[in-house]
Amino acid sequence: MKHFDVVVIGGGHAGCEAALVSARMGSSTLLVSMDPSKIAEMSCNPSIGGVGKGQLVKEIDALGGEMGRNADFTGIQFKRLNTRKGSAVQSSRCQADKRQYALRMQRVIKETPGLEVYHGEVKALLVEGSTIKGIRTLKHNGESEEVYAKAVVITAGTFMKAVMHTGLEKSEGGRFGEAPSLGLSDHLRDLGFKLLRLKTGTPARLLSESIDFSQMEEQQGDQPPHKFSFWDSSIALPQISCFLTFTNEKTHQAIRDNLHRSPLYSGEIKGVGPRYCPSIEDKVVKFPEKNRHQLFFEPEALDSNWIYPNGISTSLPADVQDTFIRAIPGCDQVKIARYGYAVEYDCIDPKQLKATLESQEVSGLFLGGQVNGTSGYEEAAAQGLIAGINAALLSQGRDPFTLSRTESYIGVMIDDLTSLGINEPYRMFTSRAEYRLSLREDNADQRLSQYALALGLLSEIQKQQLEERIQIIKATQIFLKKTFLKPTEKVQALLASKGLSPMVHGQNLDSLIKRPELSLIEVLAVSDVTAPAILDRQTAETIEIEVKYEGYVAMQKLEIERLKKLKTMIIPSVLKYSTVSGLSIETREKLEKFRPATLADAANISGVTPAALSALSFHIRQKTDLLHKTLC
Repeated sequence: MKHFDVVVIGGGHAGCEAALVSARMGSSTLLVSMDPSKIAEMSCNPSIGGVGKGQLVKEIDALGGEMGRNADFTGIQFKRLNTRKGSAVQSSRCQADKRQYALRMQRVIKETPGLEVYHGEVKALLVEGSTIKGIRTLKHNGESEEVYAKAVVITAGTFMKAVMHTGLEKSEGGRFGEAPSLGLSDHLRDLGFKLLRLKTGTPARLLSESIDFSQMEEQQGDQPPHKFSFWDSSIALPQISCFLTFTNEKTHQAIRDNLHRSPLYSGEIKGVGPRYCPSIEDKVVKFPEKNRHQLFFEPEALDSNWIYPNGISTSLPADVQDTFIRAIPGCDQVKIARYGYAVEYDCIDPKQLKATLESQEVSGLFLGGQVNGTSGYEEAAAQGLIAGINAALLSQGRDPFTLSRTESYIGVMIDDLTSLGINEPYRMFTSRAEYRLSLREDNADQRLSQYALALGLLSEIQKQQLEERIQIIKATQIFLKKTFLKPTEKVQALLASKGLSPMVHGQNLDSLIKRPELSLIEVLAVSDVTAPAILDRQTAETIEIEVKYEGYVAMQKLEIERLKKLKTMIIPSVLKYSTVSGLSIETREKLEKFRPATLADAANISGVTPAALSALSFHIRQKTDLLHKTLC
């Protein structure tokens, strides 16, 4: 009979972060995998980051997680996205070597003290009353075994009752060549969980030697590349190019002619797919006005000849995939290594979870990742991290840990999931974060690493690095405000090169850097003074953004503080929500139904947004002021 503090079910990206963080916090941890050789497998696109997702990776890293460091060590192309837009929406992305990514993560797991990997499948949870006690497994040798634990984290990904579709052919499996988990979702339903059915998909894999890349546009990575981790990682592998191309009318016609053979349109697939990452047949049907769709051809690994054609996820039959892919420029002679397919799987309704990702149904049971209705490696890893932290805290008898939506993208995502639920696979976007100007990639360590230190997830060296960086930022900000620059020849030349009017009077460096056309490094280069410290690229970026957006960031901080105070406001018991302007019909109905006593109670109701709280607060204050004037 085995006993552990924490058991983690599933070795995907959520499971890896959950198991690592639990063990690093000192809890004895067991990671259960149906195939340990597939731990950290990149089953779809071999990339990390992206718009909104890069912010999640940075936050995982700031909290002591592994994804950012693993991406740095195994990335083969790094790119910053949205660089022509504001700092709030700029995000990092890297193309990873999928083999090296999985192998390095497996090595980290193997070398982590207090973490053991178990080869088997979980068939049932051991529950007494409404408290988790452990798991019942079927080992890879066919033997049944019970494992006891103080907390259990389920990170089953897309494997619960999973079915794969290619055309009208279907087979059981959560990923190519891997069996589904068949007993767990039924067991969760028996425990009172509401289950949903979702769908995801992946494109065919193409052999690089059969593709004519000269008909495509080469896409190189950034030089020098921006790494994800704030700590001691490095970009270790050679950097490669990806290639841009487009579908065309011939591609689209081949798809339209065969829609009746698509399980998506024939009714075979019942699960709901991701709106923001649709299959190519969905794109052709839902956007008939578009005569082409953008595709990126991305190498899967340095020692592999497989190409991932990003943008043509499909479940159409193999012969149709042959036809429409060969209509893409450069692909007329293409050879397909593996055909695309869709996966249907069970997930839970995340509204049944607390903000800690602990189940409301079963104490000590946590869930993280795609099992909660999300899509993407990054969303999964972030949930796994929070679930793992809280499972370890519970096993140690310590208070739970949560993040708010005002301080992190992770907090935004978990609040969205647990408050609003899902009706399609959830994907993170910068637009979901109301305070995205304050929740940037560059300042994730300043926002969150103090939590990691308190949890014991950062080393003494990392603590020193963080404190030194914060000190440098503060000292440089003071220096920029106090240091004035005269209109020297060098300064005037810089202004002229940017098409700006010449300087008439001296200005402090801070006011010059506030100009959109000027950067911190450029202004320091033409000044005759020395900055208080040598600035690395990441620190210089943080300082420049804070200077340029100082007024906006200050207003956002005031708004965050105001909302915190609003949540203590009492709501009159006689308030008629139909009289409150700015509330949607759905919000009014929910407020009438639950009759919250305070704005804090209202905030905990699914679907009541910060905007609704502000409207409600304004209405209450207005009525209170009117009553006060009447009484006076």
